[in-house]
Amino acid sequence: MPNPPNNDITAAEHALPDRDAFDQSILRQIAVNRARTPTERFQALCDLLDAARAMAPSDPESRQRRLRVKAAREQEREQWRAEYRRLFAENRTDAESGI
Repeated sequence: MPNPPNNDITAAEHALPDRDAFDQSILRQIAVNRARTPTERFQALCDLLDAARAMAPSDPESRQRRLRVKAAREQEREQWRAEYRRLFAENRTDAESGI
């Protein structure tokens, strides 16, 4: 009877690219970005955001998920604001003045 295929992933099969080549690529990108004008940098950022937006799922479920996350983040921000207001009010030095 033949042996079943071995599905174990070895480090050599799925190794990350050479670390030095990766570091050199990053340094080249930094040099390219530094050579750009502020307008070119902004345009490159806009292009990157457009590419990310194009890759994002656009089905109704994804839209609902984004809306839920947005609402949860807003609620968390409001909770932090309320907590900060409470702490500031609690630690005011002029609390007797009523201001």
